[in-house]
Amino acid sequence: MKRATWLLVLAACSDGGDTPGDATPTGNGTVFDSKLTQVSVEIDYESGQEPYTGPIIGFGDTFDLSVANIDRIFAGKKQLTIPRVVGEMEDIETVADEQLTSADILALATMHRDQLDTSSKKTYYLIFVSGNFADESGPLPGVLGVSLGDTGVIAMFKDVIRSTNIPAFPNVVRYVEQSTLIHELGHAIGLVDNGVPLATSHKDAEHGAHCNNDRCVMYYLNEGASDAAMFAQMAVLGNDTILWDEACLADADALTGGP
Repeated sequence: MKRATWLLVLAACSDGGDTPGDATPTGNGTVFDSKLTQVSVEIDYESGQEPYTGPIIGFGDTFDLSVANIDRIFAGKKQLTIPRVVGEMEDIETVADEQLTSADILALATMHRDQLDTSSKKTYYLIFVSGNFADESGPLPGVLGVSLGDTGVIAMFKDVIRSTNIPAFPNVVRYVEQSTLIHELGHAIGLVDNGVPLATSHKDAEHGAHCNNDRCVMYYLNEGASDAAMFAQMAVLGNDTILWDEACLADADALTGGP
């Protein structure tokens, strides 16, 4: 519980440094501005740590889940670009450090991030790495991913994601990875009062920018490996496609006008 609370503070409050290059950070929530007509997600990976891609038995393409959820949060009104195959992502070779701090992650983004914000486009940078996230107290072995404030930078920890594999449910680990990606993008976008105002009261006051509904992908425990695996099992068994709850969707719809 302590770990999840700290991650909330990081996602909501970390200054994280500036976006690389000449880009102008648009800030959490302002991606909904009508002038921003494009949303682009760039994905890099450490050698051997690429995200799962390809078909999920009985469920379509692995990245269908992220594309459907991000497209829904914008009510289908943004031109959305999310790579689906490894060939559309970049191998950044080996990352020697196995305990990455927020500063380490931002340094990797500075070195490798190619896409930058423009007056009409908001970009997000995802990097898949091995090892663990670490803070001043040391490594946090249950953390699946982190979103670094309003920098648009997200790190995904592949070793932790793999630890959620359940042989009897081979789709679960892919759902864990995709739901983590959706959760962290939700933070970066500004959901649950992290830049996007609440249309109704559903913020978990104890845990910050997280939904108080444990069936929503933005519930705070869904950042941890064991609870994310349970959430993914429910999604697989229920054949769920949209992982936001109605309250999170209502927050976004208040800005977009809805689908």
